[in-house]
Amino acid sequence: MTLCNDDGLYRGGGELSAKWRISRVPLDEVQGVEISVLWHTEGKGDEDLHVHHFQRLAEHQLRRTGLADEQVIHCVLPATPLSYHGRLISLQWCVRLRLFLANGREIVAEQPFHLVSQEMVRPHSVVTDRIAVTLPKSAAAPRGKLLEHAPAS
Repeated sequence: MTLCNDDGLYRGGGELSAKWRISRVPLDEVQGVEISVLWHTEGKGDEDLHVHHFQRLAEHQLRRTGLADEQVIHCVLPATPLSYHGRLISLQWCVRLRLFLANGREIVAEQPFHLVSQEMVRPHSVVTDRIAVTLPKSAAAPRGKLLEHAPAS
């Protein structure tokens, strides 16, 4: 999965584009693919999750489009909630790809990104192809992660 902005910064109300493709998994082993843009919280208290954009490709659609060809997802992002990384709670945006296999297993890949506001524009800031933003060193876009889930018993 690849985001259109290398730095992972997206302005609230702006457009997100991401490219994805699946390799090393035979098409006949795949029952479906879900691609979503979502945010979730982590930290103290209840953890929340909200799906902003969702697309599902069923087995017959995958056979028509194929897995190895690069696919694109586009969506307009909301103005809020903005990404936040505090001591007690964090709010993280990501593009999530879920691959459903015929044996009941799921493979989940996530590519995090930062949703920022226009007010974050400051002098002496980093200029992206979308907006200028100043971020603390610890707020650099995190790397994607891959999770594999066994079927529920």
